[in-house]
Amino acid sequence: MRKTFTIFICLAVMFVSVSVGNAAETTKKVLYFSNSAGYEHSTVKSINGKPSVSDIAITDVCKTAEIAVVCTKDGSVFDGDIDSYDAFIFQTSGELAKGTKGHPEWALTENGWKKLLTAIRGGKGFVGLHPTTDSNRVGGNVYENSPKEKITDFTKFIGAEFTIHGPSQETTISVVQPSPFTWLAGKGKSFRMFDEWYVHKNFNDDIRVFAILETAGMRGEMYRRPPCPIVWGRAEGKGRVFYSAFGHYDDYWKDPDKIKFILQLIQAAIGDIKTDLTPNIKTITPNASVLKTP
Repeated sequence: MRKTFTIFICLAVMFVSVSVGNAAETTKKVLYFSNSAGYEHSTVKSINGKPSVSDIAITDVCKTAEIAVVCTKDGSVFDGDIDSYDAFIFQTSGELAKGTKGHPEWALTENGWKKLLTAIRGGKGFVGLHPTTDSNRVGGNVYENSPKEKITDFTKFIGAEFTIHGPSQETTISVVQPSPFTWLAGKGKSFRMFDEWYVHKNFNDDIRVFAILETAGMRGEMYRRPPCPIVWGRAEGKGRVFYSAFGHYDDYWKDPDKIKFILQLIQAAIGDIKTDLTPNIKTITPNASVLKTP
């Protein structure tokens, strides 16, 4: 089993070197971690040892900004030396301490988590993508927030916990303007988009909302709730944490404009795009914690 993983990593690193050139020629370096201890999305799936569609998209777009990318599903990397990375990108699910299915040795250990948290608090960046809020969570009743003492450290770190999603559909996304991200800024006050829409609970009070899921008129009981954040950021010590719920389908990862938005999230996490992370959730989405309305 270990041999299979080694082949994958070699291919991933080979792909990175082909796509971005010599890492010494780049100015920044990020680690893309796509461990799926829970449901594995097609966007992170490696078939026959080849890079996933998101591996390819992130590597290619980062090349345009001279950012080197290392892709892995092996959480043990965090037990090693991670000082060379400027930011960490997660697209993960499930209990990461269990590793991926069939690979318990790929677990993100308690020591690895502490090292990652220390790195972020020391000034590095983090980007969580689509399913990442479904990692290391409390679970339970989807229409009840958890007692604060039960909310996991990972949920507090990323800013909220995935609770449920309904049928994929087109809906309205409102943009908090002015936006530091040109893709969002160019959408004006709102736009329509088709995706699988996550709803969350256990929101932090310290998050900066950048985009809002407008739930009015959506199909599915889980969307019978007030508007809630769908893209946000927060400060973690000297570091910067961002999350975007977009990107369930492979098509998203093949859209140049949407991938440029992910690049800008990465650049904001690194600190190359200056972003105001002053909390605004209480004013922008004051009822985000209301999980069900009559």
